[in-house]
Amino acid sequence: MKLPTKFFTHTCSCVVLDAGMCTHYKAKHRNDMKRSPIFVVCLVFTLFFSQKTWGQVSFYDAKVSDYGQLEQVLGDKWNTVDSLIVYGPINAADFTTIWKCSFDGKLTVLNLEYAQVENNKIPIRALFKRDRQLVDDPRAYQGVVYLPIRRLILPEGIQEIGDFAFSRMRLEQVNLPKSLRKLGRSCFSNCHWLSTDPLIIPEGITDIPTQCFINCQSFGKLILPSTLKSIGVSAFYNTRVVEANFPEGLEQIKLAAFLGSDLIEAILPNTVIELGESIFSMCPALKMIQLPEHINTIPASLASWCPLLETVNIPKSVTIIDEAAFCGDVMLKPVNLPNGLKRIEKDALWYVAVDSIVFPNSLEYLGAGTCANWKYVKKIYSLSPIPPSCDTNEEGKHETFHGYTPNDIPIYVPIGSGEKYRQAFGWSYFTNIIETDKFPSGVETPQADDAGKYKIYGRDGQLVIEVTEGLSSPLPYSVYAIDGTLIAQGSFISSSHSISMPSRGTYIVRIGNSIHKTLV
Repeated sequence: MKLPTKFFTHTCSCVVLDAGMCTHYKAKHRNDMKRSPIFVVCLVFTLFFSQKTWGQVSFYDAKVSDYGQLEQVLGDKWNTVDSLIVYGPINAADFTTIWKCSFDGKLTVLNLEYAQVENNKIPIRALFKRDRQLVDDPRAYQGVVYLPIRRLILPEGIQEIGDFAFSRMRLEQVNLPKSLRKLGRSCFSNCHWLSTDPLIIPEGITDIPTQCFINCQSFGKLILPSTLKSIGVSAFYNTRVVEANFPEGLEQIKLAAFLGSDLIEAILPNTVIELGESIFSMCPALKMIQLPEHINTIPASLASWCPLLETVNIPKSVTIIDEAAFCGDVMLKPVNLPNGLKRIEKDALWYVAVDSIVFPNSLEYLGAGTCANWKYVKKIYSLSPIPPSCDTNEEGKHETFHGYTPNDIPIYVPIGSGEKYRQAFGWSYFTNIIETDKFPSGVETPQADDAGKYKIYGRDGQLVIEVTEGLSSPLPYSVYAIDGTLIAQGSFISSSHSISMPSRGTYIVRIGNSIHKTLV
């Protein structure tokens, strides 16, 4: 007589993980059992068909006394066991036996709670055999056979999981022991069905290595330890992670770490000193990013093609926004650019939703397409008397401003620089360039934070620059006529410096990171 599969699954679930649980269940529910003849019948059938009665059905306790004995202990039962508990010492050879029991047999539940793993390390490729699982096999999906083990219980005491140890499994549930201190490269890669939620990375782990959980698509919450220092390349690439904490003390987030994930927000601590490219690119649910305050560069494609991204801070320390950093973020606004920013690279702000923007006086370069397809923009402020250089793509086309960006919106520029903008490549796209020295409140003005350090005035046909604080290094300056012509340029280290002017009139002075207009 053989029990139906569905019947066996539901009535014997208490036996699958630990036979002792049945004793507990029976004691706890003794009265219920007396009132339930069906339960009694089920229990009889369970015991009747257990390995302890017949020597071979699904559930099996394997007790080994030395490394490498598991195959011998299982004997001819290796291909009939679907749930296995291992007691005693095991090593790489025993993991190969376990792999065989699953790949060529019926094993789907593995309990190592009572096993002593050699050197407290799960071996490299413990349950992944590339030569057998990446094959032309009727079971293969897109050229891969996923090991059928669905449930895995690891023992406390494990300190390390080797590279690719559990890669490409049908794994749904796993525990990460508190004793764990090191995760190997790709150790849970392509476990698409991993649904342990939340996935808790134990305290003491400092590094989540390259592709560690890549393509794990069934858990939503990630809890990272306070000890974490680094998240490696593509560690959570194409996962369904919705929520993750980024702990204080985290220092590195590397290339594509969360690319294609379902994160809703990413709040990064100021301890982060290294950001890789494409970390949050193509995250369809991402709405907000908070970047660390001291970074100098927004990496290439940091959060490109995030259709719901609305808010991101650009730290005051940033001097470069790299290529395609926020490309295709069609909900992103506002974009507040800091004074000190020098370069916005190709396509960095392509198709964002800004309605106005202020280019600081420090800006020197705008890459091809970076301001293209701004279909909602109503005005642009550029505070430098020298038009930031605009670039083309490799074919010499694709100017900085093009597409849906309207060319008749007002472009506000410093007094005396209008004609330079009208003649400058890229800026000539616009037909309404307006000179002004008045900028709306709340918008960065031509004077920078350090403007109060300088007094600039005319005296006896000379332009005088006085510095209120001592200088430790030469201070650069540039002087322009009202039409944008360069009059003088140089540097000085004294507290006061005088420059002879060719005639009386109004001049634009650029000194340090500030711009001043004065009458001589």
